[in-house]
Amino acid sequence: MPNNFRIDKALIGAGVLACLAPALPAQVDASNARLPLPVLFLHGMSGDASSWGEMATLLTGSAGLIEGQELQYCLNGDGSDGSSTLDEVLPFTALPAGHADFFRINFECNAGGTCWSNSASNSDGIFSGQAAAAKQGLAVADAIAEILDATGAPEIILVGHSMGGLAAREYLQTPEYWPVDDQGNAHHRVAKLVTSGTPHNGSNFSVGWLEDLGDLFGFDIEQRSDAVRDLRTSYYYSGDPGVYLFGGLEDNWVLWDFLFLNFWNVDVNCDGDEGDLIVGLNEKPLADDLEFAFITSYDDGIVSAFSSDAVVSMYNPTHRERFFVNGVFHTSMNDELGLTLQGMDEPDGIATAYPIATGQTIMGFTSPQGVDAPHPSEDRDVYAVTVSEESIATLDTLWFGSGLLEASWLDANGDVIGDALAADGVTLEPGTAHLRITTAPTAAVTNHLFVAELGPVPSTCPEDLDQSGLITANDVLMALSQFGCIGSELPDGCSADVDGDGIVGVNDILAVLSMFGNPC
Repeated sequence: MPNNFRIDKALIGAGVLACLAPALPAQVDASNARLPLPVLFLHGMSGDASSWGEMATLLTGSAGLIEGQELQYCLNGDGSDGSSTLDEVLPFTALPAGHADFFRINFECNAGGTCWSNSASNSDGIFSGQAAAAKQGLAVADAIAEILDATGAPEIILVGHSMGGLAAREYLQTPEYWPVDDQGNAHHRVAKLVTSGTPHNGSNFSVGWLEDLGDLFGFDIEQRSDAVRDLRTSYYYSGDPGVYLFGGLEDNWVLWDFLFLNFWNVDVNCDGDEGDLIVGLNEKPLADDLEFAFITSYDDGIVSAFSSDAVVSMYNPTHRERFFVNGVFHTSMNDELGLTLQGMDEPDGIATAYPIATGQTIMGFTSPQGVDAPHPSEDRDVYAVTVSEESIATLDTLWFGSGLLEASWLDANGDVIGDALAADGVTLEPGTAHLRITTAPTAAVTNHLFVAELGPVPSTCPEDLDQSGLITANDVLMALSQFGCIGSELPDGCSADVDGDGIVGVNDILAVLSMFGNPC
């Protein structure tokens, strides 16, 4: 059954704020917290970077995260409506190296690099944000490369409202846009895709004679634009299915949607000529090695619930969740912050676990689970940690306002190998280990903070004080320097207390001397 409950935006803000309020224990330092992977927010056809303004305010102001520089693109560089090529995609952003938690893209720029983030975005007549889906996918590919190069992150999370979700899919389903490794293998760099009100199966919504009236409300939709062409489920006069989504011939008789004037052009793949036989986006393979979340409103008004949820019926992706809501119009979907945060929730299995760095404060989210969630009453988040040598893993749970139920280290099969909260830690072998954190969702989405640490495995002989593998004069000198040490007088404790009686005495010095010259 659909999950129809909604989370009030004010409650979301309060839930996140509760994690960062002054009432927190003094040792909690949220200033160093970061998301496991960077997030890129993609706007829809009638939007721009400001479409995600409320989300940016929440993440920076309430959660204390860092927003990166806006990624800006002109997608109609020559200003022509009658032709469409990928060469017209002009990037205007070179990101500086350094960490940022999330970014926003902006397709509303002109060829001179002037970009808009308001209702005047189409006043220049360029209509860059209503360019072809193929161009948008190329810009997404460039943005991903910029973000990963700047931050050093291995993967990214994409969150797309409306056509922004199709732009993300255009990247995901076009291997030509993917980076190639040293072995010549191409692969996408997406860990999760969240779509909100995205017309996966198209939309024939048309402003029609209300097009000019729409200008007054800040969404100037040109009915003959490339984006409207690519969003079509079918065409009014020909009755043929939409070529971009379902495939077909680049031909005005096939894409016949207007009685007198048709679309500005029918070059769907943007290769500079028309007449090609197009393989539709929904005919292309979709990778299944990432997480998906689909957010649907029953009262969208522009995109049907079937279309917004269509990837499930078309592709049946393995790692997916769905979220449904009543009473939200299409242009307000990106401001449903609670639903978006639910969609962004971390993966619950090792196959799609987010990689994290040890020693780094990680901010995760605890949220109500969606339809298809494998554990609907719990929020299980799984992270991948690279272990270079045998190590002792410990977990510092800095803040869990919603309640921490369990934390475990898992092996490659997903089996528990140790309690991550154990005081003595858990021994991990070299390779990739997985940390599973299970929390109890409440009505509001809340965040939590934790740090995973890897330390050396203690020496098998306590006399090897410097853990060099050999008892030497250095060990003797260390023991003598701690003579008389009681309990935890030293910052690292009395490591020379070989016999464990709570004090470094004569017996401890003799024990080290008796092992002099011996390997450990």
